[in-house]
Amino acid sequence: MYYAYASEGETTMIRVLIVDDEPIERIALQKIISEGFTEVEVVGQAVNGREAIEQTKLLKPDLITMDIKMPGLSGLEAIQGIKAAGIRTKFIMVTAFDTFEFARQALQLGVSDYLLKPSKKAVILETIGKVVDEIVAERKEQERLQMESERLRKMLPIVEADIVSQLLFDDVQSVHLRENIALLGLPGSKGGFVVNLLLSDSKKGEGALGDLENLYSTIIAQLNDATVHFWIGKLSGKQVPIIVFMSGELSYRNHAVGIGRKLVQLVQRHSEFEPFAGIGGLCIDIGDAMRKSYHEALLASVDLTLPSRFRLYEDLPQHEGVPARIDTLEMEKNVLEEVRRGNWEAAADQAIQMIDAYEGAGEQLSMAQQRIFEVLIIVTRMLHEMSVGVDTPYYPNQSASYVLLKAETRTIFNRLAQTAAALEGEMESDLLLTLKRYIKEHAHEELSLERIAAHVDRNPFYVSKLFKEYFGMNYIDYLTECRVETAKQLMQETDKSLKEITFDIGYNDPNYFSRVFRKIVGSTPTDYRKQLLRPSVKKQS
Repeated sequence: MYYAYASEGETTMIRVLIVDDEPIERIALQKIISEGFTEVEVVGQAVNGREAIEQTKLLKPDLITMDIKMPGLSGLEAIQGIKAAGIRTKFIMVTAFDTFEFARQALQLGVSDYLLKPSKKAVILETIGKVVDEIVAERKEQERLQMESERLRKMLPIVEADIVSQLLFDDVQSVHLRENIALLGLPGSKGGFVVNLLLSDSKKGEGALGDLENLYSTIIAQLNDATVHFWIGKLSGKQVPIIVFMSGELSYRNHAVGIGRKLVQLVQRHSEFEPFAGIGGLCIDIGDAMRKSYHEALLASVDLTLPSRFRLYEDLPQHEGVPARIDTLEMEKNVLEEVRRGNWEAAADQAIQMIDAYEGAGEQLSMAQQRIFEVLIIVTRMLHEMSVGVDTPYYPNQSASYVLLKAETRTIFNRLAQTAAALEGEMESDLLLTLKRYIKEHAHEELSLERIAAHVDRNPFYVSKLFKEYFGMNYIDYLTECRVETAKQLMQETDKSLKEITFDIGYNDPNYFSRVFRKIVGSTPTDYRKQLLRPSVKKQS
């Protein structure tokens, strides 16, 4: 009986080494294997155990048929030597002795199966075929694991950026946040702090978008090489938020100063951009406290002219004789928090309270106006990082009184609120059109939510939420509709079989496609195609 083995989807040959001290046995077994299997190749022969070890190291076979009784090194000893060399392969023992002791030793060595001498051709093919099946199944599993590992490797930066966005910007955190943090694993238990890295255009010339993206990749690579424990957010405008985790025995200040210097030198060495790193205070809890550290990092970067190109929040100057100064630092953070939440009226109220504090402390009007203006600069930077690009708001002139300063400040906040609302509306509208177009163009491919979100530089949860809010459906429902519409078009315009159409539109299972099609269209693909043909049949009659 002729037995041909071919593994579906497997193109790599299974490599076999035959070990036997009898030439006739080797030749006969090679002939049986070569004629009986289409995907199995005999890559060599060995006449004894020592030669078997050498040939295995050289040829790296997937399967070895090993005679037990050979002069010198026995088959069992050869297997021990091959395993000691760290070479992974499968063994089929060939023996004339069917004894319990042999079976016990073979099991201990992990032998897959054994053949008795002499064996019929059908038994040989069946035994080898079973082991070949195991090898093919293991290869497929290995490929699956590699694909999963590669997919996870590509997803991790997206997950990391999403965690940073949720911790620093999102008012309502996703239910998946804890799962995502568990997926990455907390880099340390000593807390961390936020660095807000600003990248201004160099005086030598403006940097291009591509330069920014290359620099962003370089920053990640260099920090990884430096064994810094961090989570990095997405590049928004020309800002990069980074959560840095404490590690080793360094104090917070030494760690923060070291990171500030490292980032500044890194940017200067690899680009034409002018860097500035604002560094927030240490937080033990990575929850809401990280947002506080982020606001501090923003406030630490008001003055971008410092020669060091970085500043810690705790180093902000305290104005002597102004007791309200400490209170206004908290108010400044409250302004940023309300802006982040989209509560512009509350943000304006906090700004007015700051002005009241300066007025109550007897501070000069010009000083109060300058400080509020600095906060407004920080507000615009934060909006840029949240992908809302607004121009820096300026006071029309030096205010003549505290009453006028308060009125002009509220007017500026109202104007910012209107501009931000309009821009967010336009952004979401453009974003939705881009998402729909991308899904439609790539509907025939394996299209995950992560891939779609990465295309528009948003986190997957935001994209999913946007779809539900504006279209009343999940992205997968829209993807399914696109595929079904394409299938209907192919049925009408081509003579392709339903199986071919199934694969063309991105499905692997015709039965599954048929169920999906029926659910949406109301009839099976076969019935739908028949309905398309009916008018022409009537016409002929």
